[in-house]
Amino acid sequence: MVSIEVPDKPFNGGHLVIKADRPVFDMEEKEIVALKRILDKLIAVEKRKLKPEGFNIYLSNSDVHLVPRWCGDINVAFFGDIKVIPVSKEYVEEIIKDVEEFL
Repeated sequence: MVSIEVPDKPFNGGHLVIKADRPVFDMEEKEIVALKRILDKLIAVEKRKLKPEGFNIYLSNSDVHLVPRWCGDINVAFFGDIKVIPVSKEYVEEIIKDVEEFL
């Protein structure tokens, strides 16, 4: 039903994308519930490993973006003077592995 990826150009350290096989707005209730469970697991793992102060969640057709946020970070899509929380792609991929057992 879904895959989880690290985007090529993350907004912040720990940015993940849940890619569904069909648009979120066309899903049945049970599919939305399953997607929410995956999102909850990702949030729990990122809270434990990255300790963000909050999250932004963006829905875009069949993609759900999970972006951890910290005080003082800036939305990199709109500002040139950027403070990015450094997290390696490999470390974020470990987070995906922690959640894949639930897929």
